[in-house]
Amino acid sequence: MSCDRRAYSHLIRTLALCVGLAGTLSCSGEDVTAPTTGQIAVTTSLTGTETDPDGFTLTLDGILGDAIAGNASRSLTVTEGSHTLSLGGLATNCSVDGGPIRTVEVPAGQTVEVTFAIVCGATTGALRVLTVTGGDLPDPDGYAVAVDGGESQPIGANGELDLSALAPGDHSIQLSGVADNCAVTGDDPATVTVAAGASVDLTFTVTCVGSVQRWTPMNSGTHAELPDVWGSSGSDVFVVGEGPGGGGEPVVSIILHFDGTTWSRQLRQPDLALSGVWGSSGNDVWAVGSDFLTSQDRLLHYDGTTWTDFPAVPGNGEEFTLESVWGSSATDVFAVGAAFDGLFLRSLILHFDGTSWSRMRVNGDVAPELQDVWGSSSTDVYAIGRDDLTDPAQAVVLHFDGTAWSPVLQDESFTLTSIWGSSATDVFATGFEVHVDGNDDVVIVGTIRHFDGSAWTKLTIPDTGNLFAVWGSSSKDVFAVGDGVILHFDGSAWSITKPVSTSLLGVWGSSPADVFAVGTGGTILHGTP
Repeated sequence: MSCDRRAYSHLIRTLALCVGLAGTLSCSGEDVTAPTTGQIAVTTSLTGTETDPDGFTLTLDGILGDAIAGNASRSLTVTEGSHTLSLGGLATNCSVDGGPIRTVEVPAGQTVEVTFAIVCGATTGALRVLTVTGGDLPDPDGYAVAVDGGESQPIGANGELDLSALAPGDHSIQLSGVADNCAVTGDDPATVTVAAGASVDLTFTVTCVGSVQRWTPMNSGTHAELPDVWGSSGSDVFVVGEGPGGGGEPVVSIILHFDGTTWSRQLRQPDLALSGVWGSSGNDVWAVGSDFLTSQDRLLHYDGTTWTDFPAVPGNGEEFTLESVWGSSATDVFAVGAAFDGLFLRSLILHFDGTSWSRMRVNGDVAPELQDVWGSSSTDVYAIGRDDLTDPAQAVVLHFDGTAWSPVLQDESFTLTSIWGSSATDVFATGFEVHVDGNDDVVIVGTIRHFDGSAWTKLTIPDTGNLFAVWGSSSKDVFAVGDGVILHFDGSAWSITKPVSTSLLGVWGSSPADVFAVGTGGTILHGTP
């Protein structure tokens, strides 16, 4: 009986354990409750030219769920049965292959995979601007392109510019920076229609006529000597001059202005001798010279409305004469001339920093009377003149490197009168040489020297007398003027024209096909193709 009692107790304990686990396990250890849920494995894949910037949202059975990125995965636990899954938050340029709504049947205890393949198309278009330039003298520095009046971007004379991310629709495209001798064929600005996801081409065809072919006298309204000319454009040109006064006035200076149609007098002032003019813009122009009575430097400034005297630089008992002015900007302007101490003429160089003028010193054993100034930058400036303190007298070229002035050329065989360059390695200086012919007669012969960045060389030019001024629009379009002559350099050789009998003292142009030459007797010539 004891064995029967032990077997009976064991049976009772086993039944109690099975009853306690009846909800979950069978007595053999197996799950006795059937699963009632399943899984949905959601995957998103995003392709296309653009992306949706803020991602998407998943909705399950009409209930908004969490955000999901463009290339991501998410696992959802759901009850068994039919479920509706949708992808929302799609940008207007995006779509889902097969649609954004999916109905899935989820068996209990299983995983169903759902993939949303999202494709996002372009929302913007592109534009390719092309320039085709023809003619004898193309624009040397290219052009600029602006879209809808926005910021300009550079493009070459025969160039290509790609513009992207343009909104669909019409756009106004303008080509600017076209030289005066060049013209755009067709509309400028031009209207183009841009479509999303597409690129469109726009071609500007530009024709540039050749350089000056004829010189036409203009009515200056004066017989004064006109030594210099400068302008901000072909319709904003300034000329300075001087001539005999009247009514006891020994000398009178004038400033003439050309508005594109006629010349008018802006200033008439007695006892003033003006010789140089230059500006950084039409509203910032300097005219320089000397006072006939006090023998002091005179600096006149034009603000676009009025000419006013600027305070002179004191000379410590010296007599100052200014001959030329040039600057790299409105706050970096140089004026040159001569200072006479009662015995000798020495170099005079003044500098304007945007606030006031001050005198600069020259290093080295040289003291030339300076005639002209030009530079390619604020640290590459040249001043030329003649040093009469040496025996024999010699031509001198001074150079400013941003720190100090020093001589870089001294030569007794010629005299220099003017300087201009297209760059730091392409500088021209004009003047004259004195020769004695077979009859022991003194002959003045024009000369042009060229600096290539390394050395100064003498150029071969047609026979001519004194050359007073030089200017060019590029290295292949340079003019030099003198005693009744105009020389032109096309990059290969110099040619000569003799349009007047008077002396031409200054030359400047707004473009290769719009050049002005001025001189004695109120002479103003307009050079055009």
